[in-house]
Amino acid sequence: MEQLIQHLPKDRRTPRLWFKQLSIFSEPDTSNIVRTVPLRRGLNVVWAKEPTAGSAVGLHAAGHGVGKTSLCLLLRYCLGDQSKTVNELRDELYGELPKGGVIAVMYVENRPFTLCRYFNSHKDGFVFAGEGAENFWDRESESSDRDFLKRLANDIVSSVSPSNIPDTGQAIEWRHLLAWISRDQGSRFKSFFTWREGEGSGLQRSRQDPPIVMRAVLGLVDQSESQLMSRIATLQQELSQASQRANELRREPALIRRRIESNLRAMGGLPDDLPIRTPDLFGDSVEGRIKVASDEASHRLAQWELKQEKADQDLAEVRAELKLRRSESERASAEYEFADAARRRDEDAFRSIGERLLKLRNLSGHCEEGNVPFSTCQYVQAEIRILELSSLRDQRDKQGLQKLMDESAGRAVGTLARKNEMGLTVQALEQQEELLKQSLNRVRTARRTAEIEANKWPGLMDELARWDGAAGSAKAQAEIDAAQAEIDRVGSELDSARTQLALLQRGKSDREKALVSITDALTQTLLPDGAFGVFDPRDEDRPFRLSMRGGEAYRVLEVLLGDIACMLDSAGSGSSHPGFLIHDCPREADMSIGLYENFFSLMNELEKNGFAGAEPPFQYIVTTTTPPPANLQDGVVRLELDPSSNEGLLFGRRFGAEQNSVLGQGKQ
Repeated sequence: MEQLIQHLPKDRRTPRLWFKQLSIFSEPDTSNIVRTVPLRRGLNVVWAKEPTAGSAVGLHAAGHGVGKTSLCLLLRYCLGDQSKTVNELRDELYGELPKGGVIAVMYVENRPFTLCRYFNSHKDGFVFAGEGAENFWDRESESSDRDFLKRLANDIVSSVSPSNIPDTGQAIEWRHLLAWISRDQGSRFKSFFTWREGEGSGLQRSRQDPPIVMRAVLGLVDQSESQLMSRIATLQQELSQASQRANELRREPALIRRRIESNLRAMGGLPDDLPIRTPDLFGDSVEGRIKVASDEASHRLAQWELKQEKADQDLAEVRAELKLRRSESERASAEYEFADAARRRDEDAFRSIGERLLKLRNLSGHCEEGNVPFSTCQYVQAEIRILELSSLRDQRDKQGLQKLMDESAGRAVGTLARKNEMGLTVQALEQQEELLKQSLNRVRTARRTAEIEANKWPGLMDELARWDGAAGSAKAQAEIDAAQAEIDRVGSELDSARTQLALLQRGKSDREKALVSITDALTQTLLPDGAFGVFDPRDEDRPFRLSMRGGEAYRVLEVLLGDIACMLDSAGSGSSHPGFLIHDCPREADMSIGLYENFFSLMNELEKNGFAGAEPPFQYIVTTTTPPPANLQDGVVRLELDPSSNEGLLFGRRFGAEQNSVLGQGKQ
């Protein structure tokens, strides 16, 4: 014991966090307090007694289900734990005690606070400084319970360094530390870093992160190590990205070739088993078929271009002829109307039609009758003079007008025949025009199709050229070389950083040496027959090891002594451990009674002799169904639960759901 006491740090005289009292109430009134559990600094044992054999039956015959785990969960509830098991208990208690809750008198950084939290999750609790009096429900609260717990969480982890997991950047939070210092009974103390059963601790990596949190809380990660770990994490990510980039560049030519080849075959309608090229001059290949198809498509396009050119010319000629014949047909119709007006003796119509016919005659063009231009045709010129005379309107020329009308009336039959003849000519030309238009449209469609087909094959030839250049091109190889150079550079920096970290971690810091000394002294005090303890903070499975080989018993003892060592070390200035620890019913069944009693006796003796008559700078709460040693039951046992009567239960009675469950099992 003397050796252990010598190694205990004495920088801090009080734990950063500890409970003085926990009360459970059914209604917010001092008369409705169901249970008050006084607590103290140092060792606090909650003992669930097992009745003497044959003294109790049924529900009262076992030391389980009496409330020891519920007490631990309520303490965690007062520390802001939002784990599944805590919430389930709160909901169950709300169903049984809808107006109930808990009151905790606790010290945070040596300052007393009274905290009230209700089981109703929608009802705000309250907190005020000091150890509350009986009428604290009537006092005006200083803040809500949620605000207080946020400040508590921030204060406890404020000194943890680094504040983030170097590898992932995840912030180290109070809930992570709380999962460690208040071990879930469901984990059954399987290993040191098994902190929560089923729901986990909230850390991203269940194996790598708990050791880092432990080391950060214990002050075992210096700034250089943290920076190196962050640098290694960054380099690992860069190396992964560079390797991925290089692999993509190496695969890219093959992927491009496959895509291009697939397009070539699909667009050309070529079979999958046809080779792209063949060394045989007369062998069949994709390249050969593309060239043949391209030549054929170009030839077809040239033929359709000639056909379209001829169709355009034919249509243009028919349209020119049709324009001329329409003009002649219009003039022939006017001549017939002129002669018919003269025959009918309609002077006004005769004059009007004559003016219109005069305009038609004055048009430039070619005279079909004389096969000469209008300007030199004597017949046309004579007709024009007659038409000019037909516009005379005075009485003096009346006789001349009548004479003209007589002459024109005589030509009525001839002009009618010409009109009909020209109408048939125009109709025939219009039909011919329509047929030529339809033919031209068909030619144009065929020509566009041929053009698309012809343009496709040069594009495939370009794709074929890309297929040739996809692999082994100077540009592609340069990109691959650059990616490999980046891999080499990052890999070299990563190896260097890992070497620096290994060298840095090889030398033990003063903090680590202090924990090694405490661990070894604890082990030798508990197991004085040549046993020793080892502490390796970088071991992700068993950071605390005992030299003894004894199966599960010593594996559980490693966890217990490891937690105790960290709690004792919390009095040192380099630790951020709160000096508070809850062990809910360790696996005492896996240890012999003697070993289990020695463990309790060690803690009791350490408390009495290790701190020069002062209260110890830690609080250790442990629940058990095994009777603690008789010499330490007075004062150390803070709560004795007894299943033989309802008064011995934590809540003074069994709840309805629990009774129904047990009764249902009894009927089976």
